[in-house]
Amino acid sequence: MQADKDLTSMSRIRSMLCLLASVVLGLLLVGQVWAGHLSDETSPYLKAHADDPIMWRPWGQQTFKRARQDDKLIFLSIGYASCHWCHRLARDTFSDDRVVEMLNEHFISVLVDREERPDLDGYYMEIMQAMTGSSGWPGNFVLTADGVPLFAVGYVTPESEHGNPGLLLVLQSLVDEWKENRAAILKDLDTTRRQLRNLFKPLPTGAASSRIDARGTAASSWSSAFDETYGGFGDSTKFLVPNALSLLLDQGLKLRDTRLTENVYKTLDHMAAGGVRDQLHGAFHRYAVDRFWQVPHFEIMLSDNALLAHLYLEAFQASKKPLYADVAREILDDLLTRFRLPAGGFASSLDSESQGRDGLYYTWTAEEVRSVLGPEEAEPFIKAYVDSRHGLVEGRSVLRLVDGPQSQHDLRKRFAGSLSQLRDARAGDTPPKRDDKVLTSWNALAVSAFAKAAQVLDDKRYRQVARETLAYLLATATNARSLRHAHHEGKATEAVFLDDYAFLIQALIDVYETEFDISYLDHAETFMRVLIERFRGEHAEPFRFTPRELASNIPHRVILDEGGSPSGNAAALIALNRLALFGADAELTDPARSILEGLGRYLETSAASAPGLVSALNYSPEEAHEIVIVGKLDEPDTQSLLREVYSSPLRGTVLSVIPPDAPLENEKWPLLAGRPLLSDKATAYVCRKRLCDLPVDTPAQLSKRLDKIVHPEPASAP
Repeated sequence: MQADKDLTSMSRIRSMLCLLASVVLGLLLVGQVWAGHLSDETSPYLKAHADDPIMWRPWGQQTFKRARQDDKLIFLSIGYASCHWCHRLARDTFSDDRVVEMLNEHFISVLVDREERPDLDGYYMEIMQAMTGSSGWPGNFVLTADGVPLFAVGYVTPESEHGNPGLLLVLQSLVDEWKENRAAILKDLDTTRRQLRNLFKPLPTGAASSRIDARGTAASSWSSAFDETYGGFGDSTKFLVPNALSLLLDQGLKLRDTRLTENVYKTLDHMAAGGVRDQLHGAFHRYAVDRFWQVPHFEIMLSDNALLAHLYLEAFQASKKPLYADVAREILDDLLTRFRLPAGGFASSLDSESQGRDGLYYTWTAEEVRSVLGPEEAEPFIKAYVDSRHGLVEGRSVLRLVDGPQSQHDLRKRFAGSLSQLRDARAGDTPPKRDDKVLTSWNALAVSAFAKAAQVLDDKRYRQVARETLAYLLATATNARSLRHAHHEGKATEAVFLDDYAFLIQALIDVYETEFDISYLDHAETFMRVLIERFRGEHAEPFRFTPRELASNIPHRVILDEGGSPSGNAAALIALNRLALFGADAELTDPARSILEGLGRYLETSAASAPGLVSALNYSPEEAHEIVIVGKLDEPDTQSLLREVYSSPLRGTVLSVIPPDAPLENEKWPLLAGRPLLSDKATAYVCRKRLCDLPVDTPAQLSKRLDKIVHPEPASAP
């Protein structure tokens, strides 16, 4: 009997264990299903949330199909890996059990990396701006199963706070309305769709009604907003806007407007001296939250710093101030130290947080500085760099030059040892996380910056980085049609955008003008033909942001307005005109002409919104110049002429070096046809529409020719 009881007990135990195992297995399988939605994605941001209790899904047709099948609304959250408020939202709201339960039971939840899907981000951010009056990240939306928005909000707490409704209240209200008043909602959606069509209606096209130069209009608008005391624009939050500053510098030089150029230099000085720049490593944070450039939004982005390095190099060419060359070097060296990836390419960003605290890695107390430098060395450094009263973050100081940018070049040299010691000490802290995905567009901007540095600073190391990074980008595509936007750990996204092609083509031309290897021009032409085929709109419409063949839940859009970066249209039009100057055929030259003519009406009213785009006018055939140096590339006389070109702040030019024995005809690239030498020495030709000034063979003579490009004679009245 006892044996029977024991057997019965054992049987029950086995049954319970089997039941428990099946439950555990079921939970594990559920977890795998949840994780499976994002675990195979390319974006580190999405993969980091694969195990969240919220059942996140990626954007895609399968997700929308599931929403229709389950008759559920979609909850869309757009963020990115280095975003402080995205982290706060994840900790404060998306970890709340009630929010998790609400989203998992009543919604299909979709997570999007804005850097990986700029098409979705741009579309829904415009909607958010229209619905709420502001936009930013994180962006959260409730959509129907066909992508029509019902609600938009940024950072939001679970419960109502400070008069703002909490996410729980909003979601419950929408669920109730969807169940009980769907007919009314569907009727309202017809109105919403009409409003969306109006919001994203085609841009006005057609020739301008006047002959006013859009560059002057844009420059006047931006310069009217200059902060005359601290540089930058406006009197509160300060954005870096390198595209606008580059335009203003060019206009100031062209018009010999010293007030305009000095305002640009003032801005660059304050930016370089401020807390908006990581004073220990050299790169710039995203923007300053105050007028004085003291406290930054701490994330550091590859694209911002590539453009800023390029801008400081332009400023160095124009002003010859060594500070600007130093700043550019420190930016690029920081990218090499903290962004360059072992397999090739550059990472996208550094997080704003470390150890869960915003800016902790970048802030100091006076006592921490003393503990590293010692009391004798610390006191003068603290006086120069540590403000313990203003611009504090949680009671900690952001390193900056307290007395402003005066003599900062000398101060940085004086305190070079202290800065190095603090940098070494900080290396022992937990650094901000790095988003290691490689974005083609942003990496192409980096290639252009390193190529520019190789030219202006005559640094072979930067030349090698430009070549290697460009080779890496080209190797990711088996042909020009297989280019992809994002790569991570050997995996690529399916998506590709105008910016990827346009910035890559620009980078190819920039590296050609550094190396003078014709294969770079050939690659640029090949990619440009594919760009035109895949992205060209109707008639004289500018290029679309997404490929023509792409089937999408959102409309194809033409993007011309810019934030701090030039648009893909700006880069594409400049590249088209540059290729035309080298002698590309009509298949490439005609689109540039027709698109620029068709943008006349847009630029009349919106030039200030597109400073990078108006810069494309510098490369129009009526204004642009070709510079050809005939000589052996490695010979001193050729190099001396080349250095003269590289030292000048030229816009609207293309540059080539051709050997003395080049054929007298070049059918593919007519600009590269052979030309005679003067006195058997390297010789420079400065041309316009292939009509050249008399050739010169000394740097001094060439300098006079180039100065006429930098400071053209004022146009005579018609």
